[in-house]
Amino acid sequence: MADEQIHLMVQTMETWIVADSEALIKYYGQGFRANVLPVREDLEKEDKTTVADALGRATEQTQKGRYHKIRHAGDLLASINPKKVQARCRHCKKLFAALGAAIAAG
Repeated sequence: MADEQIHLMVQTMETWIVADSEALIKYYGQGFRANVLPVREDLEKEDKTTVADALGRATEQTQKGRYHKIRHAGDLLASINPKKVQARCRHCKKLFAALGAAIAAG
């Protein structure tokens, strides 16, 4: 196995989820507070605790309730825009490029 084939999750999947605030707004609806989410362009530099706390605060007053990994993550991961995530998470961009190259190579 080549080094290019090894990819690790940098921080947590919630970092990817937070990268697309528009998808979060659409999913959670009224009561969602986007203004408490991290604004750093490189989200992978945010501590995972900071991301989790911000996501919890942003969602706690919504009809769906506070973010819960088991109940919400699957739907959110299916709805986020991969281009927005790649723009703010460089390791995600690297992973998608490697997957695209592997698929193209057949």
